[in-house]
Formats: sequence, structure tokens, C-alpha cells
Amino acid sequence: MFSRRRFLVTTFVAAYVAIGAGQTPGTLRIYLARHGETDWNVIGKMQGQTDIPLNAKGRSQALLLRDTLKDIKIDAVYSSTLSRSRDTAVAIGAKAPLTSLDGLREQNRGKFQGAQNNDPEFLRRNQNPDDSLDGGESLNQLTNRVRITLDKIRKDHPSGNVVIVGHSVTNQMILRVLMNLTAQQAIKIDQANDELYLIELEPGTPARLWKLIRDKNLGDL
Repeated sequence: MFSRRRFLVTTFVAAYVAIGAGQTPGTLRIYLARHGETDWNVIGKMQGQTDIPLNAKGRSQALLLRDTLKDIKIDAVYSSTLSRSRDTAVAIGAKAPLTSLDGLREQNRGKFQGAQNNDPEFLRRNQNPDDSLDGGESLNQLTNRVRITLDKIRKDHPSGNVVIVGHSVTNQMILRVLMNLTAQQAIKIDQANDELYLIELEPGTPARLWKLIRDKNLGDL
């Protein structure tokens, strides 16, 4: 399960994903990563579209992602244009092309950028998917740009293996689109900076989702 959530996530292991075992022709596999840690992540500040760089731990997490994906034949890597996402994607070191897209940038948190993640007003207003947060971007607006971006990626790569290095809320909305979730279901998904998901898209079947379980999150099983 998503840890303490009601959405089914089957554990995947490197031995399964490394060689694309059993991948049906026409199937697209999206490896969905979050950027490595930043100093604002540590102190619980909302980054939004503020361009905060990776810290030392974040750079180590990017190298761990590289090692996790090293045996997978990657066809393309996508990041946002924010440095914490792009630098994580660069660290993967894949021979596949890397493309940075504005459509994968984190949600613009409006007046709440730089505020604490547990800001009571933000938590209340974020329950409304149409609230644009005083000059920012609503969850529904973010979902629309994510949907457009995913449509482009899927048009360019109808099958194969694609890596997307996104952000906390952006990745929630990617899963909202691909897994047909509501906004409120999606924002309950808590992807850590070093967690990796796999979404398998096969024509004619519902999307399948796996989560890589490492030692530190064995409790999610």
C-alpha cells in the first residue's frame, strides 16, 4: 500500500526492473523520482518555484538514484527547469537525452513560498483544488499543465523506459493524472526525496504502480 494510504502500490525490486523483464511491446514505463534533498526540505519550508539547490545529502541521493537505475535501458530523462530537479537528473548519467521542461516545475505556492509546510492557512486553503494561493497556482491548474506535459512525453515515447525527476506536488499530480485520482487523494501521497515509483502504462489496461522499498521504508509494506 502507499504507506498508511488506501491506494495499492506493489513493491518492485531492482532485479525486476533492471532488464525490463516481461515488458509487453507498446508498454511505457515511467520511473518517477523526486529531486534530492535541499536545505529548505530539512527545515520544512515550502520551495515552490524558488530555485533552491541540492544539499550534500541531496547530491548523495541523486547518486543513489543513478545506481538504482544503472542497469535499465533508459530512452529519455525529463526534469523540471529548477536546478534541484535538473541536477538530480544529470547525476543519473544516462546516455539517453535529458530534457528540462517548465511543465514539470513545482507548484507555484503564491504567497506561501518560503512559508512552513505546516502553515495552518495553507493547509486549509490547499483543500480547495481551485485556490490559486494569492498569485500562485491551484492544484487544478497544476494538474492541467502536468497533463499537457505528460501528453507530450507519451506522444514522443509511446513505449520504452522514461525517467521523470519531479517535485513533491508535481509528482502527486502526475500520479493523479495517470492513476485517475482525485486531488485530495493525490496530495496524501508522500514521496520522500530518495523514493522511486514505477508507473507501467500498457494499452487497454489500467495503469500499474510500483514503489521501490529500501531498508529505511520497510515499514511501508
